[in-house]
Amino acid sequence: MWIHTVTEGETLRGIAEQYSTTTREIEHLNELQSQEIIVPGQHLLIPSPTATLAEVYPLKRGDTVARVARRAGVSQVELERWLGITPAPGNKAPNQPIPGYKSAMPWQAGAGVAIPKRITQKRAIEVNGYLLPQGTQSDARVVQEVGERLTYLCVFSYQARADGTLTPQADSQALSAAKTARVQPLMTVTNFDGSQFNTELAHTLLANSSLRRKLIQSTVSMARERGFSGVNVDFEHMRPTDRPLYNTFIRELAAACRRQRLSISIAMGPKTSDSPTASWMGAFDYKTLGEEVDFLMLMTYEWGWVGGPPMTTTTLHQRKSINECRSA
Repeated sequence: MWIHTVTEGETLRGIAEQYSTTTREIEHLNELQSQEIIVPGQHLLIPSPTATLAEVYPLKRGDTVARVARRAGVSQVELERWLGITPAPGNKAPNQPIPGYKSAMPWQAGAGVAIPKRITQKRAIEVNGYLLPQGTQSDARVVQEVGERLTYLCVFSYQARADGTLTPQADSQALSAAKTARVQPLMTVTNFDGSQFNTELAHTLLANSSLRRKLIQSTVSMARERGFSGVNVDFEHMRPTDRPLYNTFIRELAAACRRQRLSISIAMGPKTSDSPTASWMGAFDYKTLGEEVDFLMLMTYEWGWVGGPPMTTTTLHQRKSINECRSA
């Protein structure tokens, strides 16, 4: 890294060209506003050549800032800062189109976002939290207390009914607090019937194409209406034989979500090998589902549940086995 002293008549662009870097990189390093005026005698930090090497991430139809950040393994805030995005109050920042590509539909082959390696090499940790909303100010207080540590907030849960509609939640205060904290709220859709995850309810909704379409429509419409950033599906205790039906449901739901610029994720039970006939895990086709959604939430805490032996949530060898199972 160098220090450059600005002289009379110099511009940021000229300085950037002199050091084979970019104006945006210098602005970012020196915390300058876009097109901020520089003055003679001002000292500027200049990145070394290796720091400006970038990786290009090709853009896909429907890409948003959040989606590209996730693909690059960086935080959304860091990518927004690099792209020069300042979300307006109340704006759904996670679903913003990438600047400069908003009207290019479909995008030209090869279009992409160049992100400096100094950003992509600093990997981001994404943290999710579940909230059972009470419909009171306490919801907002909880989110305010932990919001700075969260990436996502799953509102648990929008329960699917047998007619394909959803049971709404009193989550307005929680959603408002999440947006203020810049946490991405996810609408968790379940086959929970109030007392248990209902196997037959899941089968009824998945096996009937009309009900399945209605559930997808209800999910996307309510997510948009309530102001969620995405949808998280948490169907549990499904029949193993419903595996292909669940794959179809997720594929159709993912397509509908992307048309509305909603992220799509799944909560699934953990497993280290794939047995399609297993009573609890058989319905989860890791490979197929992983190709359809933006990300997966593996509920590894089920291995260290309160009624079991003392252990960590997930041991290292278990995590390795999960990864091997996902890629199989």
